Amino acid sequence: MDERASTTKRICSGVRAASADNNNVVLGRWEGLSPEILALIFVRIPADQMVREVPLVCRSWFAAVAGPYCWTDINVEQWCRRCNSTDVIDSAVRKLVRRSKCTFRRLSAYKLGNAGFAFVANCGRCLKVLQIPMSVVT
Repeated sequence: MDERASTTKRICSGVRAASADNNNVVLGRWEGLSPEILALIFVRIPADQMVREVPLVCRSWFAAVAGPYCWTDINVEQWCRRCNSTDVIDSAVRKLVRRSKCTFRRLSAYKLGNAGFAFVANCGRCLKVLQIPMSVVT
């Protein structure tokens, strides 16, 4: 293989790039980072993007997003406002709570229904802050 073919590898595999001072720099050694460190980076990404886009980058990013570290603070309020369907919102919240392994500390969801609220109440042993504006909980 020629030199150019090696630079078309995926980001996570450690691509070599030339820097301005002619030193080779290794980019993207993501597989060496622990899921906790990746989660500290990923929590700055909106939840809907974290679910849809981040896992597609590489295996270590998939593993980090699939684990509980990214889901201690579940903020899906903006996505819920766009979705505007209580059943879909309840389903999404249940999936994220399960993904957090019930260790989430904060949940912010708009228009959460009875089923979603009941699930959160049963699984939220670490829950400290619950923000559910415009929810139809009875």
